[in-house]
Amino acid sequence: MTHRDEANWEGVALVSKDVGTRNKPARWRIAGIQYATEGEAMLAQLLIAMGIPFTPNVSFEMEFPRRSGTKREFVPDFVFNRQAFIWCGPHGETLIHGIEAKGAGPTPRSRRPAKNAYSRARLKIQLLQEQRGIVIKLLTDGEIRRYFEKGKLPLRPFVP
Repeated sequence: MTHRDEANWEGVALVSKDVGTRNKPARWRIAGIQYATEGEAMLAQLLIAMGIPFTPNVSFEMEFPRRSGTKREFVPDFVFNRQAFIWCGPHGETLIHGIEAKGAGPTPRSRRPAKNAYSRARLKIQLLQEQRGIVIKLLTDGEIRRYFEKGKLPLRPFVP
């Protein structure tokens, strides 16, 4: 399969945004950066161990179609410093530029799935890909834990 990196990084500053992690457990502090969840801390450890450069909590401004002209912010947990990698998952390979961690997956019994944090994250990821060509992989804490136990993520460098 041939992959093409069509990401538009124009105007994107690779600067971590403060997402309110001050009162989080010290054990979630990795390489001097405080993470908001255990899953994020595990991902940071995996990325560091694999030598994958990243910036946590990079802010992207996007237009939300349901509110014509309204700009909103999306702050993915990990952005791979304008580099693309190939995610080698069970359903094939996907070119990605970062990872978003969510505590739980979709809730099938939820009467209002659009209010689910997982569903909101999926929408933001979709809009970022449509508007900028930047692809973020969404992982649940359960998936992150399984990769952490294996000691690596199914990632390889993208070579154009």
